[in-house]
Amino acid sequence: LGDVYKRQLLSGDLIDLDAGANLTEDARKLGRKAVIDGLDKAGMVIFAPPNPVSSITVFTDTECGYCVRLHDEIDQLMAGGVEVRYLGYPRAGVQSASYDTLVSVWCSDDPQQAMTDAKSGRAVDPRSCQTDIAQHMQAAEGVGVRGTPTIVLEDGKTIPGYVPAGELIPMAHAAASAIN
Repeated sequence: LGDVYKRQLLSGDLIDLDAGANLTEDARKLGRKAVIDGLDKAGMVIFAPPNPVSSITVFTDTECGYCVRLHDEIDQLMAGGVEVRYLGYPRAGVQSASYDTLVSVWCSDDPQQAMTDAKSGRAVDPRSCQTDIAQHMQAAEGVGVRGTPTIVLEDGKTIPGYVPAGELIPMAHAAASAIN
């Protein structure tokens, strides 16, 4: 009977039926949270309200239409108490115009304004400096990013794609409450 178990593999999520909890996803969330928590906030472009209630971390590309749409709602997110922390994730890779734009945003004297300009289709002055974008791309791998935007809530839950601010704010606050 012992040999039978050496040839078997269970692939999938482990669900606690009594609690109604996906134990595998809970473990994944902890892993994603650890990846995000391991990043230096100084290497992010952050839009923060005066008294944040929660935060979201967004893997973004300035040439992504849904990233632009999310950024268009940055004022709503901040008014709702959500701090938005951007990580650079050029979908076309490091040898792309998108990567160069992201580096220019990060190296700008005013990264928040440069991010807004880039996402509004306005030119950003070309800049070069040391950035954490390579680390962001490694983190994206650890989190399982498949596209942009990918939003990571404080509890490690990921949201692949755009979610309107009106839906995202309560989701962000609930995730923050879950870990506090």
